[in-house]
Amino acid sequence: MEKKWYALTAFLVTLLGVATYTFLATPIYQSEAMVQVLRRGSQVLRVDVVDSNITSDTDFNTQIKLLESVAMVQSVVNRLSPDELKALTAPYPKHNGEPPSPIEVIYDNRKIITQRLTLMLAINFRHPDPKLAAKIANLYAEEYIAYNSRIRVEESMKAVDELKDRADQQRKRVDEIANALQAFRERGNLISLLQNKDIVTERLKALNLMATQTSSHLKEAEIRWNQVQAWLKEGKDLTELPFIASQARVSQLMLQITSEKITLAQLSERYRDKHPRLIEAVNTLAQAEREMKSALELAANAVRSEYENAQQNDVEIKKSLSQQEAKSLDIDKSGVEYENMNRDFRVNEQLLESMMTRMREAAVTSSIESQSARIVDRASESTRPTSPRIAINLILGLIAGIVLAFGLACLMTMVDDRVKNSFDVETLVNLPLIGMIPHVARMDQPDKAQIVSNGADRMIIESFLSLYSALRINDQSRNARYLLVTSTMPGEGKSFVASNLALTYASQGQRTVIIDCDLRKPNVHKSFRLPDTTGVISYCTEQVPLAEIIVSNVHPNLDVITAGGRAKNPIHILNSPEFERLVSELGKRYDRVLFDTPPIGAVSDALNILPLMDGAIYTIQSNHTKRAVTQRCVRRLKATNVQIFGAVLNDTDIRTADYYGEYHHKSYQEYINANTGEPANASRS
Repeated sequence: MEKKWYALTAFLVTLLGVATYTFLATPIYQSEAMVQVLRRGSQVLRVDVVDSNITSDTDFNTQIKLLESVAMVQSVVNRLSPDELKALTAPYPKHNGEPPSPIEVIYDNRKIITQRLTLMLAINFRHPDPKLAAKIANLYAEEYIAYNSRIRVEESMKAVDELKDRADQQRKRVDEIANALQAFRERGNLISLLQNKDIVTERLKALNLMATQTSSHLKEAEIRWNQVQAWLKEGKDLTELPFIASQARVSQLMLQITSEKITLAQLSERYRDKHPRLIEAVNTLAQAEREMKSALELAANAVRSEYENAQQNDVEIKKSLSQQEAKSLDIDKSGVEYENMNRDFRVNEQLLESMMTRMREAAVTSSIESQSARIVDRASESTRPTSPRIAINLILGLIAGIVLAFGLACLMTMVDDRVKNSFDVETLVNLPLIGMIPHVARMDQPDKAQIVSNGADRMIIESFLSLYSALRINDQSRNARYLLVTSTMPGEGKSFVASNLALTYASQGQRTVIIDCDLRKPNVHKSFRLPDTTGVISYCTEQVPLAEIIVSNVHPNLDVITAGGRAKNPIHILNSPEFERLVSELGKRYDRVLFDTPPIGAVSDALNILPLMDGAIYTIQSNHTKRAVTQRCVRRLKATNVQIFGAVLNDTDIRTADYYGEYHHKSYQEYINANTGEPANASRS
């Protein structure tokens, strides 16, 4: 509702704009030719030099893009006469003194429409001249068919020339390979080559077997030799090794030594050490052990010799195997080279034959005309224009106007950063809303400032009574003697709220005084039509007695103290001991002392006297004050730790008021006016 005039303007502008365009636009006629794209073109021979078969959606979309191409438009333009070209571009506006080109006109006004689940295409053309529209639509269809045929013939002829050149090159290549193959045959005997391959293969198998055996024997000999070396190094008895103990000489000596040891043991029990038979037995055992040592040395040397021989045999076998493998590779290389040459010859010979066949077929098909599409319905002259569509345009304009109007109103509301309702006050500004004052009809400032006493608007009176009741609900505000009234910026109605709230307190039988503490731009004396000769400034700077600055009985129970002029240094006065004494004296004489102070957003005067107050009332003009500025000023007030009783939302539009303003409804107005005898329309907002 608040943005209704903006919304209505946007709606009317949109609707009028659409209507103006609709009735002033040049009538446009549309003609349509229907073309069927053939899945397979009619051909005598199937030689796909240019593949025009439609086998998938991709192929069909390719044909559509061909129809939409500039090349197709150029083909149509080439078939128009000079007079037709002039008639084609005449209806369109000129750019930089030059008319648009025929290609631009046809490109912008032609449209290719596919028919769902078919291979049918509709070619539409729009133009103010119905005859020209029909002709260009038909020319477009004819040129599409002719263009495909022409491209196919041109590509076929080009393919024939390319195939002929490639066939000549291929023939030379076949001759070169044939000569090289013959030369290879003359250099080597292919039959002996194959026999040598078999012999070498058999030898290679035998050598591989021998290499495996010698490698195994080498590993075994290496293991035995490593064991002998390890036992010799550690001083162990070699006879404990099975392959040493199994040798005939070692085995024989081991039995002999064992027998001699048994004999020596028996003789030691029978004879003394010097007995000849015992000495002989000792010597025999010693001789056997010496022979055993010699036999073990021979056995160890035999193991080493066996290991060295195995190494030599392994090297020789591997060398022979490597030589045989190299020989086999040479034979394979020769065979592979011959086979590659022979295979290359066969492949190139087949390729040459294929090229010759393809060239003959392409030469025949290039002279055969074929079609990939056909015209189903030719375009005819339209008798009724397709645009502008008056009814549809007006309906769309009406809908667009409504949407634009609503969208503009919503957008302006979203970007509007002003405090408007109770939600903004309580949620964004973070103050309780204790009063909502409706918009006051145009009247003089004194009458407006004393509206509670003169009864000019019952709705305003009830609003201040509601504010008075809200202040009595809270214990702190009910018992508060000193009340400071301020606002964010000038012009928000703080003096209006202060004066009428003072009158409301006075009407309830409370001794009340209102003090004008706006020493920069005093306003209270204007509200009550009083002279501004003596007041707060006189009391604080000239020591004028308190009784002389008080204007008594301006209204019953209401006294007024004006500013007494304008101060050059108001902060100095408000911070002076004299001002504190003034506040103290007034508190002894009156039940309520209201201080009208300058706006917080403009100057900081109110912050200087706020510590002397019991609480503050913050005035906010609805749909006027910015939220961010108000939030910043409220934070400054709260920083003084003085109770802020709440906010008064002034100058509210009752048509958009929320639950705080519901009592301003017509039914409430009748109830309010019932007690006064006034008619229901006596209230003004």
